[in-house]
Amino acid sequence: MKNIILFFSILVFGNSFAQDTSDIIDAYEDYTDLSREQIYVHLNKSTYITGEMLGFNAYVFLKDIKEPSTRTTNLYCQILDKNDKVITEKLLMMNQGFSRGDFMIDSTFASGEYKFKSYTNWSRNFPNEHNYFLENFRVINPEDKAEDKPANISKAIDIQVLPESGHLLSETLNVVGVIAKDQLGLGIPNLEINVLNAEGDLLTTTTLNTFGIGKFLLHPSEGEVYRLEYSYDNEKASYTLPTAKRMGVVLSVTETSTPNSIALALKTNAKSFELFGNRNYKLIIHNGSNASEATISFNGSKSSITTVDLKYLYPGVNIFTLFDDEDRPIAERLYFNFNGLPLQSISKAEQLPMRTDSLEIKLAIPSVDIQKLQNLSISVLPSETKSYDHHQNIISATYLQPYLKSAVEQASYYFTAIDDKKKYELDNLLLTQGWSSYDWTSIFNSAPEPVYNFEIGVNYTINTNNSKSKNLLIYPNINTKSELLTLDKTQQSLEKRGFFPLDDEKLRIGEIKSNGELGRSNVVLQFTPSSIKGFNTKYEPKSMLRANQYAAKDVSGFKFDAIEELDEVQLFAKKKYTRIEKLKNRSLGRITEFGEHERQFYKTFAQFISERGFIVEETPHEDPQTGEYSIFRIKTRLPVSINASSVPLIYLDNAILVDLDILNNFSMAVVDYVEVNKSGVGEGIRGGAGVIKIFTDPNKQFKLKPKVSFTAYDIPLTYSTPKRFYMPRYASYTSVFFKEYGVVGWIPSAKVDAQGKLIFKIPNHQTDVSLFIEGVVNTNQLVSDRITINQ
Repeated sequence: MKNIILFFSILVFGNSFAQDTSDIIDAYEDYTDLSREQIYVHLNKSTYITGEMLGFNAYVFLKDIKEPSTRTTNLYCQILDKNDKVITEKLLMMNQGFSRGDFMIDSTFASGEYKFKSYTNWSRNFPNEHNYFLENFRVINPEDKAEDKPANISKAIDIQVLPESGHLLSETLNVVGVIAKDQLGLGIPNLEINVLNAEGDLLTTTTLNTFGIGKFLLHPSEGEVYRLEYSYDNEKASYTLPTAKRMGVVLSVTETSTPNSIALALKTNAKSFELFGNRNYKLIIHNGSNASEATISFNGSKSSITTVDLKYLYPGVNIFTLFDDEDRPIAERLYFNFNGLPLQSISKAEQLPMRTDSLEIKLAIPSVDIQKLQNLSISVLPSETKSYDHHQNIISATYLQPYLKSAVEQASYYFTAIDDKKKYELDNLLLTQGWSSYDWTSIFNSAPEPVYNFEIGVNYTINTNNSKSKNLLIYPNINTKSELLTLDKTQQSLEKRGFFPLDDEKLRIGEIKSNGELGRSNVVLQFTPSSIKGFNTKYEPKSMLRANQYAAKDVSGFKFDAIEELDEVQLFAKKKYTRIEKLKNRSLGRITEFGEHERQFYKTFAQFISERGFIVEETPHEDPQTGEYSIFRIKTRLPVSINASSVPLIYLDNAILVDLDILNNFSMAVVDYVEVNKSGVGEGIRGGAGVIKIFTDPNKQFKLKPKVSFTAYDIPLTYSTPKRFYMPRYASYTSVFFKEYGVVGWIPSAKVDAQGKLIFKIPNHQTDVSLFIEGVVNTNQLVSDRITINQ
């Protein structure tokens, strides 16, 4: 059962309180019975130049409790073009509700807008709810010869009028919201609107805010026609308001002079009061997870008003829905309660003194319990950047956007430096949203079913048609240990769950023959999931472009031909890296390339590796059949713990070596390069003693290939591991281009220490930088800050 907060019991409408839950609450509980996951992704920028890396940090929350979800490990991330065609996609592994990843914005990206979409398999159960992440970003490709600008952008604007409760009621004072949008769906700022009656008399005037949103009061007469007049782009235009209803009820929410409280008003006109003034109504308040109910009436007056303490409302969006005596929804109003919102902020940011080409930054966040879940991501950009203009931050994506029918322009604005002005503007935004994203027809008739499960890893099924028993050896992978399995003669299949393959890993299975030898297996495997399933969603993200600004600044004043000529663009867009440089950029270890000099110096693998912190032992042993040979043993000098293995993980041409004897007198003459990762980072527990990867030269004959004692099966869908973030290099760090579009740093998956400090380094380019910080601490406290560090 959902937690029913009976806050209305303390209200005085002069009405009876509903002691038993109604059919409305029962239907609501059925509809919200399945837990939802909400997703937010922090992109390091909103505008990219081809050749840059898009870095991101992902957060998955349980919607009802607003805490990181530990129910799923599989997060699907896609980049789509303007036609919703998937350009590239990845499967990420979530850990305690967090993950990080990257996409390379290479030369195949044409200039224009793209969508970043992220969802879980469980998300697919709720296609009509905005719980997934979807945000636009922009790409500038210097190689494009054609200017990237929206074609045939009309100067016409769209005026929408949304009366409080969803309708105008005659002979009653109405609060009327108004929003003006351009053809990209972005608000027309500072538009002045006049409200006139049929005779042309000016009744009132309102000026819309930066996002084209405002409101006015109107007391419409029955049958009267009203219109709005405005001037845009030196042209006058008008809009006729919908005719006010003769009969009906208005539900109104307003701030009061009493701190931390709001006024709820139930209003009607004289004709309506005569007809149904004595009827009872039901008022439901919910937040998408919990709900409460009261029975209310006018109690002998055309207007019934009461004051509600905000402590009895849910933190975030509260949805007030009024139902008539036949349980039909007739009015709705949304209100955002900032009280109790679990927010945390950076209390101090300072630059630590250093004598190198790096800066050390220390952030302080008070009262962080490191035993609770936390994860932060920090984008570091020049303070004059034009490349960070996201519509969402972690607060708006969690507490606002999922409850609204359409995407909000610059939703993050309302949760940055929160003050009374922004609270007022957010209430005006909610006034212009009309009904919430929760459709009562669906609530009453279409409770979602759990068709798609929470995914924990990749599952695979081993199938065999053999009538005999099989003994199989599952070889280890980075995230899994080796395992012996037996399929008896009556068992045709066996399912394995919770497999976590990375990148180009394969699943290697050997079969133990009747003579005890290990050989290839001939089983058939089926994997689930085997591909990234599409997720059709109905919401469209807000554009990153403004029609009136785009042509003026980004095309006319910022020619792509001119960009092409800039040295800094050519440096990172066209720089040619050697093969080894590319390997080093992707590697977590140290790369040694073997040329003639190295091959002369190191004749055998034992000679090479013994100089890199490993102990090598070769013990002579007499084999009666093959003669004398040596047993090869290797161990690290510094095991990570007393009980940990001291034997490093060794790959030969991407195959894990189970029998290390092949490395006895292994000639380095056939080696192309060796990667030594002493820390074992990225290889799980098995890499605790270090990881060594040997790659042979494909142009040299190699006769010592190990005996194949397994069958390697391709895995159709694996987890993508995050790459080391690629930092572009610029010819000038004082140019306008760098200041507006450059990158200084990206710090994903950061954590605060026991003293509440977060310390990290960034390159010192002798320029002011801004830190864009998003994340969560103390399991449910959200952090969203912008901090400028002056040089």
